[in-house]
Amino acid sequence: MHMFYLIGILSILSIVNGQNCRGKFNDTIRGQCSNVDNCQGTILATNSCPQKQCCINGTVKASPKQCLTLNDFDISYNHTSRAVFLRKILNYGIDSAGICDNCQAKAAFLAIAATMTNNFQMDEVTFSNTIFARDDTKYGNTQAGDGSRFRQRGFFGLRGREMYTRLQTLQPQYQSLTNPESVALTQNAIDIASLLWNNPNLQSQKSNLTQYADGTFYSFSMLWYKLTGGIEQLSQGAKYYSKFLRQLKCGGDLYPGQGPICQYNATHKGVCSADCIKGLEDAGEFCGCADGKGQQCPNSPVHIRCCMSTCSQELKMDLGFVLDASGSIRVHNYELQRNFTKNLLQQVNVGRNKTHVGIINYSSQDEVLTWLNTDYNLNEKLQRVNQARYFNQGTNTAKALQTANSVFSYANGRRQPKEGASQVIFVVTDGESDNPVATIQAAAVLKKNGITLVSVGVGNGPNLTELHAICTPPVSENYFSISDYDALDQKLNQFTSKSCSESVTIPANTTTTGEIGKDRYKFLKIKIILIGGNKIMIRIKLLNGKVKLFHSFVSRNPKDPEDFLDYEIISTEKSLSKNTKVEDTKLTTIIEKPNSNVEYVYLGLKGLENDNKFEVTFDDCNEVDCNLKGTSSNIKISVITLTFCFISFVIFF
Repeated sequence: MHMFYLIGILSILSIVNGQNCRGKFNDTIRGQCSNVDNCQGTILATNSCPQKQCCINGTVKASPKQCLTLNDFDISYNHTSRAVFLRKILNYGIDSAGICDNCQAKAAFLAIAATMTNNFQMDEVTFSNTIFARDDTKYGNTQAGDGSRFRQRGFFGLRGREMYTRLQTLQPQYQSLTNPESVALTQNAIDIASLLWNNPNLQSQKSNLTQYADGTFYSFSMLWYKLTGGIEQLSQGAKYYSKFLRQLKCGGDLYPGQGPICQYNATHKGVCSADCIKGLEDAGEFCGCADGKGQQCPNSPVHIRCCMSTCSQELKMDLGFVLDASGSIRVHNYELQRNFTKNLLQQVNVGRNKTHVGIINYSSQDEVLTWLNTDYNLNEKLQRVNQARYFNQGTNTAKALQTANSVFSYANGRRQPKEGASQVIFVVTDGESDNPVATIQAAAVLKKNGITLVSVGVGNGPNLTELHAICTPPVSENYFSISDYDALDQKLNQFTSKSCSESVTIPANTTTTGEIGKDRYKFLKIKIILIGGNKIMIRIKLLNGKVKLFHSFVSRNPKDPEDFLDYEIISTEKSLSKNTKVEDTKLTTIIEKPNSNVEYVYLGLKGLENDNKFEVTFDDCNEVDCNLKGTSSNIKISVITLTFCFISFVIFF
């Protein structure tokens, strides 16, 4: 009897481990049941592999170029045999798409593939028959069962009878109509992905997706729309895009971005920007629409709206520029650099109570074009840039950064932490400095003083080691790579977004004052310094108006969840504010640090009236009494998830 049971168990295991799985619509497609990490081929949906997957082994063509390295890809997937296999095939696809040397395009290619395959766990979607039946009349499907038969497959998610038919016309060798599972098979899938990158509609009129791969959420939204015809799974794709931009060190995080000028109303023009969508609440910095939201922009997904502003934060910052006037850049490029600086200044709300600007122009020598505490008027700042000289000498970046430290001193106009102004300096150069060691040391002084340094390397000349060492960590957020000076203006929206999203670093046990307008934000971050405990006290005193408070250990720009609209469910605008009253003007909140290695807690304060003024105090609970007995508002925030924490409060005067 025991032997009988043993034989039965072994029989089951023999099926589970491998010989009895095949395609649903083509039983000649056969593979072995396998763990995902061990599968070097296509993973298809099946009911014959309990707790495992049907792996269809396949070979891949080799690419003559190395578009992806081990550190680019394998390291993110634990160096499994599948990771090694995927890197080879994705390397081939990226090379075939013609984007091997375009970092941001490679990141977008990987983001699409990761989204469409559930992070490379499946090469065709797995839903119930009921779910698939809902698609029988969508995506060009016309017959019962089409939703399942022409389900989403492959690295770029080919979906629906219409697209399968177009592929059959263009590439009949895949037999996509008669053998739909063939589009998921490894080599076919990567060939089709490369084809779709350069011809997303599979029609005679091609539209290359490379133009939309610029590291912004706006352009990625357009890319996704051109590829899929909607925004389904866009939020997940954006998260993967951000991940791969960082992993590939593409020179900057994912930023909101902006599109062309549009007509907001009869009297005002706006800018096409991406509104916030559900699924990105833990990445609020991706959103661009801040003021009034106008109509949908033409030829775009529904969340691309004509907006009056693309900066959601009420900017109050000390902003610096260190401009390269050395001989290597030549006078034409120097003019492009000056024009870029002037264009950026017009985006950041220069004013006495807003953004203060200091600019250093340098070569072997340097000059201060304007100090933080002078020339508060925008036109005065623009005039100082126009007066800058092209020195045409060496590249003494160290001396320029030392001068920047003087410009950003409290004696010369840098604002105190309690004033709630962020400090950011952009360092633009096309080459290696005369003394890299001294340059890195000078940058270290600025960073120690709490100033965010953003390094911008132009062309192929910059020393990456030096520029990575100059900028404030992480490099993925604070280093930008620009192909040439002509491309500076093309990146203007990213620099604007960087300025708009930069949170103010506030020391512990410090009271900070701030002002924000209606539907605008103020973003703050506090370094967590805990001795023997894991709690932080936040106290808010409202001086005027109404505000909402949000916090996160993940997102640098936590925002109101009601700002994130689900366009798959609703099609009309709804009110973005709710009224929850409290008795007084004070709120005391205890935030409990999650059991993970986080350095900062990020705050977002949203204004609900036209004029909102407040004080915020951060305290380590080991330094003050965190006993909330007797306070009018006693709220303890417990962290339920380690990946995202998002709590809101409303204060009414």
